Amino acid sequence: MIIARSHTRFLTFLISLLLFIVISILTYRHQGFLHTLTQIDYSIARAVVPNWLENLIKPAYIFSHGILSGLLIFVIAFFLWGFKFKIPATWILLTSLSGWLLINILSLFFNLEVNGTKIVYPAHTTFFMTLLISYILLIIIPEIKHDLGQFICQTILLLSWVGTFMMTLLSPNYNLVSALAGWILAIAWLKFSENFYRVYAGELYRRKGFSNSWY
Repeated sequence: MIIARSHTRFLTFLISLLLFIVISILTYRHQGFLHTLTQIDYSIARAVVPNWLENLIKPAYIFSHGILSGLLIFVIAFFLWGFKFKIPATWILLTSLSGWLLINILSLFFNLEVNGTKIVYPAHTTFFMTLLISYILLIIIPEIKHDLGQFICQTILLLSWVGTFMMTLLSPNYNLVSALAGWILAIAWLKFSENFYRVYAGELYRRKGFSNSWY
């Protein structure tokens, strides 16, 4: 099975979920250190981040709205389906679509303003980029036979995530706390979804249309 058995998956899910809840409560009650972090908006980030570094990570700006991440997720699922990874492709689409619904509902409930600017909370960018990179690491990277190839791809993925995170901070509708919240929520949602994959992938394989799929 592509998603291996893990004794820490539920623990990771629980810790991530609790962290997200605690961060959200402290942020909206304007308490402690997290309240200070909410004041780190894009104008402060631009003052702190040097121009050379901003120019270096500027290619990551194409992921700054989460739309391109969603498009790439669809493309990955499309090609996986064509290469007889139908069950993983279905899992990716269901996880992403349900995650999109989840984060949009949360964004409607969490109304956060910093210095008169409405902040999107949790950040969609870090949420979808974390899902995208996790899909690649779980399904595509293990199919690369050479260690050097895997290392190069993993390095590119890491740099893409860091660049997207920093560009999120430089966007006017996000801040550090919303970016962290999006990342932590993505981890919790991914672990929750992985558990469903472990439980139902074998059953789905026995259904018509999925019997020739790798899983």
